[in-house]
Amino acid sequence: MDHRLSRRGLVVGSAAALLASALGGCDGTPLTTPTEAPTMRPPDGTPLAVWELTSELVGTAMLALRAPRLVVFGDGDAIADAAYRSRLDADELQSLNTGLLADLRSSDAQKQRTAAPPIPGAPVTKVSTWTPSGVLTFTAEGLDELKTERVYADVLYDARDRLAAIHKTVSATAQPYLADRIRLVAMPVDGEPATVNTWPPDVALPAPDAGALRKADLSGDAARAVVRTLTRDLDQRGAWPAYATAGGDIVRASWRYLLPNE
Repeated sequence: MDHRLSRRGLVVGSAAALLASALGGCDGTPLTTPTEAPTMRPPDGTPLAVWELTSELVGTAMLALRAPRLVVFGDGDAIADAAYRSRLDADELQSLNTGLLADLRSSDAQKQRTAAPPIPGAPVTKVSTWTPSGVLTFTAEGLDELKTERVYADVLYDARDRLAAIHKTVSATAQPYLADRIRLVAMPVDGEPATVNTWPPDVALPAPDAGALRKADLSGDAARAVVRTLTRDLDQRGAWPAYATAGGDIVRASWRYLLPNE
């Protein structure tokens, strides 16, 4: 991994203990009994568990750049929003693996108790976990918004909450996630932005697709040039600067580090 791709130094601090209480019951009793690391682990670079959150209210460009909320790999590496990372120990990894398998294999996970009322633009939650026989997945639109209506089974919330607890802890450690590959996304601008920067001459602007979206996955010198000269939307809020290209176009652009499985 080439740490020179980062414009910020690593923020070094003591790592917080992950999931000490988050994976436990209300009385502090663990939901599962941790023993040892999973005996069957996914191949290197294949996630053990993934939590994704999307919304149709998010524009095409942001969706193209958006990373999963959390990815946990079989060696315990946990990466939140492709921005922060930490590591689960063997007990934490086993507890997560056992808990997610129980949640997603539960017969309740396949049931939708009532008809889901339409909620325009409601986020879609997707949770996946690896097994030797294939990936177990659930997708739920408006999971949080419909919680009081009890549309979805409790085990789906349990699965999401397991990963959300890890995400919270990983983000709180403020250990940056760095990689030697990045994704660059640019989109055309409507109107006249108040502030327009000059597109850096040492960054090649990706060619547009049929929808005018520009996207490229880069490594090496090309990635370093992007990291050095373009602003990153670290919090995924869509605050992308505007740039005037040599051809006279105005685009908004941002980038993020690619995950090991991308």
